[in-house]
Formats: sequence, structure tokens, C-alpha cells
Amino acid sequence: MPTAARDAWDALNDRQRIYLTVLFHYDQDLEALRRRESARGRFDNTPAKAWRRIPFNNPYGPVPNSLRAQGVYDSGAGATLAALRARGLITTETAPGILRDPVSVWLTRAGRAAARAGTGARPAPARPPKGLLAERLWRQLAAAAAAERDGTRCQEMRGENHLYLCVGYEQYNSRGYLRGRSVPTGTYYVFTEAGRAHYRTHHATYRELYPAVDAPPLAEGVS
Repeated sequence: MPTAARDAWDALNDRQRIYLTVLFHYDQDLEALRRRESARGRFDNTPAKAWRRIPFNNPYGPVPNSLRAQGVYDSGAGATLAALRARGLITTETAPGILRDPVSVWLTRAGRAAARAGTGARPAPARPPKGLLAERLWRQLAAAAAAERDGTRCQEMRGENHLYLCVGYEQYNSRGYLRGRSVPTGTYYVFTEAGRAHYRTHHATYRELYPAVDAPPLAEGVS
């Protein structure tokens, strides 16, 4: 368990932990809904800030109801949110309203990590939306992008990934995003036109889906 995340949780008082936990559970429900929609082929490029937004002060919404049930939804709510925000665990926005000013909350990565450290929750395994690659295959494309014009050495292609990424393996439903190029020093995998288009089109989405993968932007002219 990361020390920073555990330390962040330990630094909170009981009330702040309740708030962070309730917000975390709502955030994870939104994430699960997003995965279900993706599995049904309804994935789109809506930014995370839009679909991860947590309505906070709708009097009869799920977050106020949960906090109210635990006796902590009161006039001190704003101060508690401010304390979590000051620690970098959440961000908030307030919009002008008629009867009240709607408050929206987003958990930061640090906020999710702290909540997981405190509650013992495990992150759900990422499942690629329809049409996108699994993490192991995206990692190979990212390596090819990092290598730029030189490409990735044949020996560096892990396992059977080449069967699903490279030209010449149509029987495995290969995407054809990479092709082999032989030079005196060996064989290298470089991008095809389809591979370049896929990488550039979905780069931001993949970065959000697989944040642990170091995936640089694809340089102009990379082949």
C-alpha cells in the first residue's frame, strides 16, 4: 500500500474520512456505469470531468442522503469539502443557481488512492472499450511511439502480441497497426498508416484508460 496514500488517509479526522469514503463510493459507481456502457458499445470520448462529476448539494441526491444517514450533512459541509480540497484529495466547482448554488465535486487521483488505502478497496481492472486495445497491446504501441522512426526491435515484442498488432497475421484478427522492417541490425516493428491514425485518434482516451503506461504523443513523420 503506497505510504503517501495511507498517510493522507491517516491525516484526516473521522468526519473527513466519512466524506471522502462517500464521495469515493459514488465515484466508483460512476466508473462502473461507464464500464458497463462501454461493454455495450456505447463508449464515446466524453472527458472524465464530465462523467465523473459528483453532484454534492442536491438535497435528495445519493451523496447528501448517505452523509445525512451518518449524521454529518449539516452547515459544516462546506468546511469539510474545503479541508479535503486543501489536501489535494478533491476539486470542486460552484455554479450560480436559483434556490441554491449547485456544488460539483471530483475526486483526484490522490483522493482515490487515499480512499482505497483507508477502506481497503481494490481498483477494478480496466477493460478496454469496444474498438480499443487491451493494456498489454497499447503498451507495445506506446513503445513503438517512444522509439520514433527506429521502431521496436522484434525481440522486444512481448509474447504473442505481434499476432494481434502486426501485418501478416489476419488469421488472428490482427489490427495491422505495425509492420516489420528489416535492416542490417535486425527486424523492427514500425507503424502502419492505420496504426498511426489509431494512436493519434485515441491517444488521450488511452492515457485516461491506462495511466500507468508511458505513452508519448506520436511524433510527426514517424513511420
